[in-house]
Amino acid sequence: MRPLYPALNARRRSICQRALIAVNVGLAIGFAFAGLRNLATPGAVIASDFTVFWTGWSLILHGPVSGLYDEAAQRVTQQGLMGGRYFEGGLMSFLNPPHAALVSVPVGWLADHVGEQAAFVIWTGANLAVLSMFVRSLCDEWGATARQHQWMLTSALLAFYPVFCALKNGQTSILLALAVLGVYRAAKASHPWTGGAWLLILSIKPQLVPMVVLYLAARRCWRLLSYASGMLIVTVAITALALGPMIWLDYLRQIGTLEHFWGTGTPVYMLNIRGSLTRMIGLGGHVGIDAVSYEVWLVAMVLVGMVFVRRRIDERDDARPAYAFAIAMALLSNPHLFIHDAVIWTVPLVLYAAAMRDAEREWRPFVQFALLWPVLFAAAGVLDVNSGRLTWLDPQMWILIATTAIIGSRWPAADEREAPSDSSPIDPVVRVGELSIAVPGVLGGV
Repeated sequence: MRPLYPALNARRRSICQRALIAVNVGLAIGFAFAGLRNLATPGAVIASDFTVFWTGWSLILHGPVSGLYDEAAQRVTQQGLMGGRYFEGGLMSFLNPPHAALVSVPVGWLADHVGEQAAFVIWTGANLAVLSMFVRSLCDEWGATARQHQWMLTSALLAFYPVFCALKNGQTSILLALAVLGVYRAAKASHPWTGGAWLLILSIKPQLVPMVVLYLAARRCWRLLSYASGMLIVTVAITALALGPMIWLDYLRQIGTLEHFWGTGTPVYMLNIRGSLTRMIGLGGHVGIDAVSYEVWLVAMVLVGMVFVRRRIDERDDARPAYAFAIAMALLSNPHLFIHDAVIWTVPLVLYAAAMRDAEREWRPFVQFALLWPVLFAAAGVLDVNSGRLTWLDPQMWILIATTAIIGSRWPAADEREAPSDSSPIDPVVRVGELSIAVPGVLGGV
């Protein structure tokens, strides 16, 4: 009877595999219908982050440009765009740096001439194109060449709730995720110009840049950093010429004040340390929470720097665990990070899992865990953890904390391979091919 066991296990793995893909595809289809309904509903776009971007674009197109980071100017402009309506508190402030507003201002011109709804449809189409590029890049990093493997990764990504949030709100989080991955790939391939360009794109959310720069410095990617610095200097100069020499000073002076005009998106909804503290203590303690959050952010950078020095990542051939750890810590400690920005978490998940696999460590349980994120996040969204006793049981934050701890504590390297569990040699190509079989096998209790 013993020869029957492999056949039974293979059948169980196949069933579990199909079930996992079916669940993720079902979630993705549900999000797609919700997104289409949002696009087709007149006025639905008004209450989205796209209107916040339109506020910045309108101040550039119609003036006063000097009011781009002025609270009163933003408030008047935004309420005019919303036809007299307004977000909770009277304003959801535009926070992106000047060059981000300037480069995307043609979309604002389009919104003025064809309407916000039509402009948002075009914006969403561009976002979907970026999502397609991101999926392809993730598959390349994992090595998923077979159709089944691509289905596994693609369905999991499209079923991930933060992806839906980014598309629905017209946010740039998917582009940021692509840029985070692009910096790593460019550094690995010794393409400093490309890496500099990706780093410049990443600067539209400046809080993410320091940890990435820390990684690049630890890896001694000096040419990439120098090219990125040159590009940034040119960008700052062009922006100052177009919007006025004081625009960058206005941004630095006013960003702290504007950051507290949330509209309906208070820190309660943030998936970071700041959000957790706000949910536990309440909005009334925001002064102390903000101070602690920025201290945690700085401490996290110091900690990552110390880990990089101690583990000598500049001498390692495989830098994926180091980069995954840096990005995980950046996201967890970042002082301003909402649910849609959690799209970026897919980068450290894929890079770390691939590093574990190639180092011949026990990688399947982690891959199982990562592929279950869409289901876990969907289930967690049903719980109200913004207040009350469930605050301490916030499942999404515990998932993120656990992931960061796993990446930081189990650091695989090519010279630290574990012995295979059986006597047969392990071919990396074979192990890549096991993705669509081995992970459901773990789910099936094999």
